[in-house]
Amino acid sequence: MALTASFSEVRRDLTRVTDLVMEEGVEVTVFKRNRPAFKIVPVADPQERYLSEAAADEEYFDVFEALAR
Repeated sequence: MALTASFSEVRRDLTRVTDLVMEEGVEVTVFKRNRPAFKIVPVADPQERYLSEAAADEEYFDVFEALAR
């Protein structure tokens, strides 16, 4: 599912937009001055993201592993 919103709407309702993206996987295209400016999209797999960061720096692997939980 994808939605569109104006920059003003997103700024006013950022918490609601964030909840839609994180909980329902909705992609939001944000328009500014009637032109697409950027997209807000969910992270595919947050746990995978943290662990891939840890692989790049073994010194802090345990920290990233804890964040992934």
